[in-house]
Amino acid sequence: MGVLIYLVPAIGLWALAASMLAWVFFDRLRREQQEQASAQDTIERYRAALSQLKARAAASARELETLQQAYASLRRTLEAQPLEAQTPEETQEPHAAQEAVERPPVPILVMERLDISAEIGTLLAHVARVARSIRRYSAYTRGHNAPESSSARYDLHWLSDCLHSLDQIGHALARGNVDTLTAACTELLSMYEQYLKDGSGYNSRDTFQRLSSHVPLADVTDAIRSIAAKASLARQAQTQTQAGEPAHAVSLA
Repeated sequence: MGVLIYLVPAIGLWALAASMLAWVFFDRLRREQQEQASAQDTIERYRAALSQLKARAAASARELETLQQAYASLRRTLEAQPLEAQTPEETQEPHAAQEAVERPPVPILVMERLDISAEIGTLLAHVARVARSIRRYSAYTRGHNAPESSSARYDLHWLSDCLHSLDQIGHALARGNVDTLTAACTELLSMYEQYLKDGSGYNSRDTFQRLSSHVPLADVTDAIRSIAAKASLARQAQTQTQAGEPAHAVSLA
């Protein structure tokens, strides 16, 4: 009986110490797992940002190459013109001729030749759907003081992000540059495909699955693919046409 008096408190103290050690161990393990998940999410974000920067750099390089080719083609055309065809006014105004040479080169591809009106309409409808979905999370819509949804942060993050690169498509259409247009479409397609496979802490897959009835990605993805395909075909046709221009200029000379 006397032994039990000392044994029971000892067992209790041992159990308490074991519980505290286990709690410390599992708490440390939980923090390490959270840090690892956060680091993995950061790495994925850096990788996505790096891929976007690479795509933009490639698009800029292609745009520069396009401008250089257009400039070379324009210069060959000007050099092929016979000097006898110049009027006295052109001879007396070298400054005006120099300005004409220094004007921006004509884009290789005229965007008006692309029949993408239906695809542009689909993109505008997509932007409108995203705007309507974002509006549901505004303070005015919630009555200024209504409780915010637990998923509002992620929904707003991905809804705004899914419009990424649409501005680049607009710039490419305005500039008439098919390479930039194709690069912007490719970047958007890559992002939309990653959205439906994402399993990180900022799970885009869950967001777009929940909002599939409000912001479906299937139609806009098909429209972007169609724009990229038509732009690629038009680029090939324009390249073939440009390849025939030097021979035609030589025959005229």
